[in-house]
Amino acid sequence: MNRLIKVSLAASLLAAPVLADEQFGGVGITIYQIPQGVHVVEVIPGTPAAETGIQAGDDIVAVDGVSLKGLDIEESKSMLRGQVNKPVEITFVNSGDTLKATLRRAQITVKEFESAQVESWYNKKEFDAAELENYASANSGDKQFVAVLKRGSLMKEGTVSAQDVNGIYVDKAEGFAPRPTNPNVVKSGSAKLKGFSRNAISFDLKSAGTATVTVMNTDGAVVATVVAENAQPGFNSVSWNGEKVPSGRYMVSIEHNGSVSGKNAVLK
Repeated sequence: MNRLIKVSLAASLLAAPVLADEQFGGVGITIYQIPQGVHVVEVIPGTPAAETGIQAGDDIVAVDGVSLKGLDIEESKSMLRGQVNKPVEITFVNSGDTLKATLRRAQITVKEFESAQVESWYNKKEFDAAELENYASANSGDKQFVAVLKRGSLMKEGTVSAQDVNGIYVDKAEGFAPRPTNPNVVKSGSAKLKGFSRNAISFDLKSAGTATVTVMNTDGAVVATVVAENAQPGFNSVSWNGEKVPSGRYMVSIEHNGSVSGKNAVLK
C-alpha cells in the first residue's frame, strides 16, 4: 500500500514523475490526498515552498481560502498549480497549529534523464545522487537544477539507473521572483480580513498596533498600500480609493506587529 502511495504522488510539483517530461507553475512539493486535504511528503529545495515554513509531514487544508476537504488528488493538484509568478495563499496544519503562507508559483520542469547521455558522460550505467546532480547542473541550460527524484521521492543517497529518475529544475530567467510574497508564516486569524470594497477595507485584529494593508493584483503588483496607525483590538476599517481599480480577484495582506496574514478577495 505504501509503495502505491509513493508511486502515485501527485504534487503541485509533479503528477507522474517517472512517465514524462512536464512543465508547469507550481510551489515545489510532493503530496498525496487525505480526507481533510493533502499530506506533504517532501518539500523540494530551491522551490518557493522551501522558502516558507511548510515542511514534510504538514497537511495542506486550503488554497486561496478554498478548502481541499473531500477533493480528489487531481482537483487538489490543479488548485496548487497555476500561473507562474502569481501569488497563492496556502493554509496548512503543522504540529496542531493552523498556519498560512503566501508565496509565488515558480516555473518548474520535471525532466527524465536521458540514460544514454548520462552513461556516455560517466561511462557507466549506474550512478549515485551526486553524479546525477553534477550531470544535471552541467546540462541545465536556462534553468536551475534543484533536485533528483526517484519515483516521486528525493534521492539523497544510493545508486540507481538514470532510467529510474527525474531531474527537477526551476526557471531562473531574469525577472522571475520565486520567493514568497510574504516570507513570514503566520497563525491563521492573527489579523483577519472582514470586508473589501472600493472605498474601505475592514479587518479584525487580536491586539493593538499599526496595521499596514497591501492590495496586490493577480500578477503580484501592488495596487495600493494603506496604513492604519494605532489600530485597536477587534474591528477596524481604513479608507482607500479603489474607484479606478479594475474589478477582479486581489490578494489583501495585513502586516501587524511583525506578522503578515493574507487573503484573496474579489473587488466588484
